[in-house]
Amino acid sequence: AKSLYIIVASVDTRKPDFPQYAALGLEFTQKVIKTFPTDTSIQKIGCFSARKIATLAQKSNTSLDISSVMLPILDAQSLLGVQIQKDSLDTIWALMGMKWELRPEELRELTVCTVETVKMNSGISSSGRSFRGDVVTSGMAVFADIFAEPVHAVRVLGMQKVERVIELVLSLIYACLDKFGNHPFIFSFGFSVLQRLCNVNDCHNLILRFGGIVAVIDGMTANGGNANIQEKGCNILRRLAAYHLEIKLTIVESDGVDAVLNNMMTHSANEAVISEACSALSVLCVDKQTRTFIIQQGGVLLLENAMEIHIGSSLIQENALDALCLLSSDADSEILLTSNIITSIKDSLD
Repeated sequence: AKSLYIIVASVDTRKPDFPQYAALGLEFTQKVIKTFPTDTSIQKIGCFSARKIATLAQKSNTSLDISSVMLPILDAQSLLGVQIQKDSLDTIWALMGMKWELRPEELRELTVCTVETVKMNSGISSSGRSFRGDVVTSGMAVFADIFAEPVHAVRVLGMQKVERVIELVLSLIYACLDKFGNHPFIFSFGFSVLQRLCNVNDCHNLILRFGGIVAVIDGMTANGGNANIQEKGCNILRRLAAYHLEIKLTIVESDGVDAVLNNMMTHSANEAVISEACSALSVLCVDKQTRTFIIQQGGVLLLENAMEIHIGSSLIQENALDALCLLSSDADSEILLTSNIITSIKDSLD
């Protein structure tokens, strides 16, 4: 244990030989974790050591092979269970942040182990164990990193394992909405998983099947002040709705338009959020009834406001103009005349 503390203390990004020290430190940490798999204290210190080295390596853009230390941590977690689950998941998350590509068997084992750990602490499994928000949050963060390259991850894991992750993520979002209270980081990491998997057709369908539309809209509503969640939520709704009229109408009927418009009012100064909101609104202008509703709720004025505030953002100008073009066909001429929309369009073109 003392040796691990010394190793951690000696690893310093300011030293020119930091990459060598970091690699040696990770190797030594791996050996200690592997040698004492059932010693809780040593495992916790080992996790701390690996986590600290990984964090420093990320800050200095140093690439390290994380494979050697990843599997011993998973093995120890399997042996010690609840005693080190939070430590091990936090460490794995830090290691995943170095963007080292795991071998297929490592990625599969990591996914299965994380699913089991999160489910065990979800409060919704048959294990009878109560909900642990800290462990679930760390697990969701690991899921988000597993699917950082969604097409590759889905190909390696296979649809059966991916389906388990999607079902678990959405079940946890619903559980937080219904009985465990608001946990913003669970929503944020969960939305990251859904956002990335929307890029894969089969996953797109699974997200819909497990109630993704309502989960995202209700999650946005419960976290109205959180810009990160709002940005991801609008992005997911846009991706889910992109090519299917029936899905667009389902989003509208599930109060998706309300969520987007509220988002535009609350986060009017946030460029990233407004860009996604304008784009989502454009996609959801599917029929006359929806366009009329958007206009009645002040959609034209909100889009105009977005263009004025973010006059320097070509993306917002483009997305807002797309939505306004669709809305203008149904807008009352009085609304158009009393707004500054002509000026906004002129300024945008200039």
